[in-house]
Amino acid sequence: MIDVIIPLYNASSTLEQTLMSLDIQTMRDDINVYLIDDYSSDKYDEIIEKFDKLKINYYRLEKNVGPAQARQKGIDISSSEYIMFLDADDYLYKIDSVQELYDGIKGYEYVMGYSYDEKRGRYLYNEGDLHGKLYSRKFIKDKNIKFNNSRFHEDNYFNNLYVVCEPKTKKLEEGVYIYRYNKNSITNDDKTFERLEILLKNIKEFLKEAKKRNAKKELILHLLVTKIRYLTCQYVMFNEEQRVQFEGWLEKYELPFLEYMGRLDYNNIKEELMEKYNKIIF
Repeated sequence: MIDVIIPLYNASSTLEQTLMSLDIQTMRDDINVYLIDDYSSDKYDEIIEKFDKLKINYYRLEKNVGPAQARQKGIDISSSEYIMFLDADDYLYKIDSVQELYDGIKGYEYVMGYSYDEKRGRYLYNEGDLHGKLYSRKFIKDKNIKFNNSRFHEDNYFNNLYVVCEPKTKKLEEGVYIYRYNKNSITNDDKTFERLEILLKNIKEFLKEAKKRNAKKELILHLLVTKIRYLTCQYVMFNEEQRVQFEGWLEKYELPFLEYMGRLDYNNIKEELMEKYNKIIF
C-alpha cells in the first residue's frame, strides 16, 4: 500500500532509529520498506535483522550514484500505490505519522505534514524537499516525473517538478517527520557553499523541464520566489570572495536573482519576475 524509500550511504549509526520509527507505526503491516544501499562501506545486516516484523527489501547498487538515483531506483523496483521518502538519518514524528498522511491523501495526489527541523528548532512546511510527504505513484508515472542526476539538492528538483504538474494537494496541520541535524550528513559538511552552484544548476534544469511541460508560470514563479528567499538567507552570510563567486554562478546559469536578494516584498518580486521570465524561459 505504501512504499517507503530510504537511500543508504554509510548510515549504520542512524539507520536503527529510522527503522524503529517505522516499526512502531500503526500502519506497519501496510508498509514496504526499500533500503537502497548506494555502495556503502557500512554493513547493515545486523540492523535489518532486528526488524523482522517490517517488510524490508534491501537492494545494493553496484557503484555509488548519489541519493537522487538511489531514490529513483527505489521508485523503479517498488510497486505500491503510494510512495514516501525517508532519509536514513531522519525518523517519523509519532506512531501514526504514516496513518495521518495516508488518511490525508484520499481524494488527493499529494499530501504533506509539518516537519520538525532540529537545526532550526521549529516546525515547517518545506515545498522544496521530500520530507513529510506522501506521493501518488500513478501521478508520478502518468507525468513521467523522475529524479535528475544531481548529488545535491536533488529532492528540490523532483518535488518542484511534481508540484508544477499540478497534483491535487492537501496540507495537514500535523507534525509527521523529524529532520535530524546530523553534522556528518552531506548537507552539513564544509562543502555547503560550493554545492550552492549545484542548486542553481538544478533550478535552471527545472526551468527547462517545466517549460517543456507547459507548466503554469504562476506556479513556477512561486517556487522561484521560495528559492530567492532561501538564497537571501545564505547570501547575507557570505564573505566578499563568496559573494563574487556566487554572483558569477548566477550569471553562468542566467538566473537574474541578484537584484532581489535581501528584499522581503515577495509578492512584488513574483510580479517583476513574471515579465523577466517570459523572455528567459517562455
